[in-house]
Amino acid sequence: MTSLYPHWADLLPLRSEITDADGQIADLQMSLYSAVYTDRYVPYADPGYYAEITEPTPRLVQFMSTVARRLGTRVRGGKALFHLDQGMGGGKSHALVGLYHLANTPEVFLTTELGRQVKAEAEQRGASLDLGAARVVVLSADNMTPGATSPEFGPATTLYERFLWSLFKGDRAMYAQHLAEGANKAALARALEAVGGPVLVLLDELMQYALALADERHLGSMPGEKFFLDSLMDAVDEVDRVAFVIVMIRSDRDDRGYPAEAESLRTFVTSGIERNGISDSVTEPQDFSAIIRRRVFKPAGNLPVPAVAAAWQSSTGQAWAEQVFGRLGARRGLTGLEDRLAASYPFSPDLMALVRDDWSRHAGFQRVRSTVEIFSATAFYWKRERDAGRWAPDLIGVGDLPLHVAIENILSSGLLHGNERVIQGYRQVAATDVTTKDGAQGRARALDELLTERGVDAGQAAPALRMATALFCYSLVPRAQAKRGATKPELLAAVYAPGVEFHAAEEVFNTLISDDEGLGALDVTDTAMGRGTTRYHLAVAQTLRMFYKQAKNAIEPADRDTYLWERAKAIARVHQGPFDQVIPVAAPDAAGRSLSLVFSDVDQNSKTRLVILDPRRWTLHNGRDTPTRAEVAVLLGVGEQALPVDNAASCVIACVNTQRRDAVRKRIVEVLAWRAVIAQFDPEDDKRADAQAELRTATQRVDEDLQKAFQHFAHLTRTDQIEVDWQRFDDDTKTALKGGHVWDALANFSRAVYPGKLSGTYLKTLLNKIARDLTLKEIGQQFYKNPAFPLVPSVDDIRRAVYQTLSGPEPYQVIDGEGTAQHISSADELSIGSMELRLRKAPVIPADGTPRTPAHPAGAPNRHPVPALRPAHGTGAIHGKLLPAGPGEGDEATPAPEYRNYRLEIPNRSVVSHEARRTIANLLQEVLDVVDPEVGGDIQLLDLQLSLTAVPDAVEKIEQSAEAAEVSWYGEELDF
Repeated sequence: MTSLYPHWADLLPLRSEITDADGQIADLQMSLYSAVYTDRYVPYADPGYYAEITEPTPRLVQFMSTVARRLGTRVRGGKALFHLDQGMGGGKSHALVGLYHLANTPEVFLTTELGRQVKAEAEQRGASLDLGAARVVVLSADNMTPGATSPEFGPATTLYERFLWSLFKGDRAMYAQHLAEGANKAALARALEAVGGPVLVLLDELMQYALALADERHLGSMPGEKFFLDSLMDAVDEVDRVAFVIVMIRSDRDDRGYPAEAESLRTFVTSGIERNGISDSVTEPQDFSAIIRRRVFKPAGNLPVPAVAAAWQSSTGQAWAEQVFGRLGARRGLTGLEDRLAASYPFSPDLMALVRDDWSRHAGFQRVRSTVEIFSATAFYWKRERDAGRWAPDLIGVGDLPLHVAIENILSSGLLHGNERVIQGYRQVAATDVTTKDGAQGRARALDELLTERGVDAGQAAPALRMATALFCYSLVPRAQAKRGATKPELLAAVYAPGVEFHAAEEVFNTLISDDEGLGALDVTDTAMGRGTTRYHLAVAQTLRMFYKQAKNAIEPADRDTYLWERAKAIARVHQGPFDQVIPVAAPDAAGRSLSLVFSDVDQNSKTRLVILDPRRWTLHNGRDTPTRAEVAVLLGVGEQALPVDNAASCVIACVNTQRRDAVRKRIVEVLAWRAVIAQFDPEDDKRADAQAELRTATQRVDEDLQKAFQHFAHLTRTDQIEVDWQRFDDDTKTALKGGHVWDALANFSRAVYPGKLSGTYLKTLLNKIARDLTLKEIGQQFYKNPAFPLVPSVDDIRRAVYQTLSGPEPYQVIDGEGTAQHISSADELSIGSMELRLRKAPVIPADGTPRTPAHPAGAPNRHPVPALRPAHGTGAIHGKLLPAGPGEGDEATPAPEYRNYRLEIPNRSVVSHEARRTIANLLQEVLDVVDPEVGGDIQLLDLQLSLTAVPDAVEKIEQSAEAAEVSWYGEELDF
């Protein structure tokens, strides 16, 4: 069959370093030490070659330009401390070599493609980049021994001494002068300034040095090294045109074991970075394709991507379309193939997706480094096959990794976390079921011979070998959602190409999974009751902990945090306690969502509420909790940005502690990992019961730690003003997730009462502080709207307390709208929701027999002063004038209030637009709050005229309310 497009092996020349080494790239792992100090030649020591093999990915360009801007311009602001924290093979040392070339030979580096992009990005703010006379301090910590000298650093034996020696380029006088000043921040700043130009400090592989420091012989020097690093991290911020880049793998991405002393250095440095710097990465999984193609092949233009994609799409018959590509899922079928292929060619999008989406999820996999090693060996093998006139795939797919050549590259890539037992198991499976290292034996090769004898023609040299290889690669580690192995459509797709008949590919598949003839290590996972898709994988014997470790490294942070939030809500709802309602507030799913929408469900009338804040957004005590505290204040109606809430006094906010939340997160990863492990076992597997026991234990630990983590709660309190009061449980047996615990704490400082404990005497004390008589409804509302009143378990407690005020010393009485005292014989007769009945002090009958209504005590504070009216968003104007003081009430010693007359004018204003209407509505709501007898102050007279132009239906409720209030309402026809 004539090819519809040229073959990739004829278009893409391999780089010479790959062909010279038979597919293995020497010096693939770049070493900053080798590029700077050693006499051994490494090609990337040449800035031109470095730029040629380096893909200018967005993250790398952005990172290097940020450092360049810091070094080469006088633009103020920005961080001087940078931390590269990716795992092994993430491109950290590669980036450091680039930064070295940038600062050491800018005249060469900035003329390359990569350098030009870095320069353009760095100069976007308008400042020209000038890196002349830059000094580079290179501290390759993995090539240093504590307490020992080395040729590169003269007499220096510590990080501090090596820093000074390199900073002054071996000038002994300058070295001695500044060494005598010590490693404090001020001395280091003076040393950096003494250079008289830009200074770039590169500290590579710090944890290797930490491991050496942890040795008993060098442990005594650990405090001094910490002091120097801490001072330097502070000092670089104080000096212009200085940058400090640290390479130190983050603890959760580093599966190498370190002693506690070494981990303490990592923790110490991490805290300094969090304080002064930023952590970053220079590659992302989506960069793999471009990085690999540039590292393996020389640049080539006019790639036949459109022709390949068109041929693959047009050659699929109904069976391929329906049985394979239609079942692969989103971004796996033929739709959008050209776009995906443009990024991956000559490798298939499926192979790239396996590496990016499944292999890269595992912390041990060394991302770029491992991928380049595997793919360079693969490309070299198939290029040589093509040159020899033998068959080679049109696209290098999942089944085209030549295991007899690349098996050790795959097994040593870190995918299996260095577990020698598992590695040996898969090495044996590859040799037995796929192919031996000499390429002569293996079950899959035998099946290809068998299929040839049967006349099965799949249009390729070894379809069974390709399909078995794909199954092997899919089986190595748990994939997304803890799924194992591959589906039938995935395995069939591994042998597809234009001209391959579906029935032939299916015959290969059926032979491969046959009980009699198929692969010996094949394990089939059938779905329950026929739902879902059957999965196939090659199994090796693993312990339960091995399964757990693999599953643990595949847990996504988003899944972990979702579980955290769901458990917090579940615990709070089960332990509501005396609160009327538990209200969870989730983090907004869209950036920029207004707080009024986020907190829209919180403000509710006549209910005590325990609000649980989503720990994914709101945390306390991490040194950066100002946004959390500010947003809680907004929620409770405090501060300049306060929301217009009415019932904040009866609302309590529960919040998580940051450090304890992080501990819970680790526990949750254990739960999710055990869930994933259980999903991999058949119901009758003995390991399943053990895993279920582990899951129960892990779940219990999560719940315990989660309750400890929610140790903070906030509520309103009234002193000389209304403010937010933050409280914390120091007793680990208490939690803000349990309403009973929170209520107990509130009751301890009289912010809440227990059932039946609200006394009439206490209520009298509260009412004495209010400068007017209240209706029964207003009294009830005080417990929900006024933070001077305690939270109550129910309205019955309020009713009983009001009834108790009617007797005893200084009794009160209930009067109707006409001022007539009502006879109340029991608490049940009190209608707490009444707006007609008021509670006042019973008249005192003196010696002359004339009843007198007792006045409020002299100096009793008015807890409902007249709110200060203000224009709402410039909507209208407020006018006022001072009126003569009217007659005072109560004791003659009480000063008479001074009343003013206020007038609000809104000239003819269009409210057609939503924004204009909302502005006016906000203003009128302010007016309503002032007039409201429950929350408003001392208002004597209201003269209101309101003119609206609207359809009748829009104002029908106003007309009904006007009639009920016995005020005038009329409408008229318009002529326009």
